[in-house]
Amino acid sequence: MITLYGYGPGWTVQCISPYVTKVANYMELAGLDYQMKPGQVFALKSTTPYGKLPVIEVDGQTVADSTEIIKFLEARAQHPLDGDATAAEKAQMLAWNRMLDEHLYWAAVIQPRWREQANWERYIPIIVGGAKVEDPLRNMLEEFRRMILAEFDGQGMGRLPADKVYERAADDINALSDFLGDKAFFMGDKPRTIDANVLSHLKHIVDSPFEFPTKDAVRGRANLMNYIARLESTREHKKAA
Repeated sequence: MITLYGYGPGWTVQCISPYVTKVANYMELAGLDYQMKPGQVFALKSTTPYGKLPVIEVDGQTVADSTEIIKFLEARAQHPLDGDATAAEKAQMLAWNRMLDEHLYWAAVIQPRWREQANWERYIPIIVGGAKVEDPLRNMLEEFRRMILAEFDGQGMGRLPADKVYERAADDINALSDFLGDKAFFMGDKPRTIDANVLSHLKHIVDSPFEFPTKDAVRGRANLMNYIARLESTREHKKAA
């Protein structure tokens, strides 16, 4: 049994982190049994290898970082999702993963949730699982927020005005939609590792309880909405198998 450490569930996603959700999606699409446990959110620097989640534990080994986790699980799988992918397909998936993890994440997750005050107030009860937020906890959350926003500035996108950030997010959504076209899955006729990440980001956008322009960008692309439904059905089927 694999143990996946995350932050906690939210709306229709397994975890409020797209990266933890990506790993959960991968394990479900790959038919792997796992259990989720909460990590120590305010002590990540001392309790995780890289100071962040996700982390998995399996067979006495600890593996951190969503990209490294999926690479590790693929290497030990009897039937890896990317086992028969060509070198060109693997190169494409690498590029798409980089766009999702290093660009769309900042534009369509960090910008609306962490930078915009109204959405931040909606996010706080989700982060704490509905617990009452007294001043000490609120102060810890605000400190964590300041850290996230400093990273946002350091990444560079946090220095742009919101409308420019959302323009970039819309470009990413259009690119995903155009590449998907009428294919059943992102790379063709069967799920690959990239589908775990595309599905994670799309659901963290379109199903979230926050209001921001990228939700409309996804909803306006029928093939993306159909893709979400198809992947969710595939994921649930493999979980039940």
